[in-house]
Amino acid sequence: MKKIYCAGKFNMIKDNNLKLEEKLVNDFRSKLLGSSKLLTLAQNNLKLNEKYEYSGPFYCEQASNGDFTSVDCNVVLKAEKEAVSNCDIYLAVFGEKFSVGTIVELGWALDMNKRIIILYQEEDSNYQIKSEYWFAIADAIKRSKKINTYKYKEEKEIVNIIKRKVLNS
Repeated sequence: MKKIYCAGKFNMIKDNNLKLEEKLVNDFRSKLLGSSKLLTLAQNNLKLNEKYEYSGPFYCEQASNGDFTSVDCNVVLKAEKEAVSNCDIYLAVFGEKFSVGTIVELGWALDMNKRIIILYQEEDSNYQIKSEYWFAIADAIKRSKKINTYKYKEEKEIVNIIKRKVLNS
């Protein structure tokens, strides 16, 4: 079974009265997994279909000692780099919310010669790549022959594109 790492800024509802899983209900990964609870803590064997499984990221990564953490920077870096290293496909979503982590992870995936899929929100631009993230996307395209890019206009399109273009390929 192939592993897909789905990078992108977590879409969190800002309400301290909600549980973590309730805050993550609108994130594209929650919709892809069918449950926001599955996105809260690192775990294995999360099937997306018969060919693919979700390998990360999770809101709280698992440390080597078995604890869940999202506050120890070195633990998170190690867990994320290991997850990217272990994935078969690195998928990055670039949208309205900027994610430094996604940019860094994209660099790791390029250095590791991973198959890369980039979804980006199309916007008005003078550049050929109609995205605020054109620089990172153009660099990735230049550096890798194992890359596909897809545009979307609204966030609600992300899951459908992933299902049609990735999971059914």
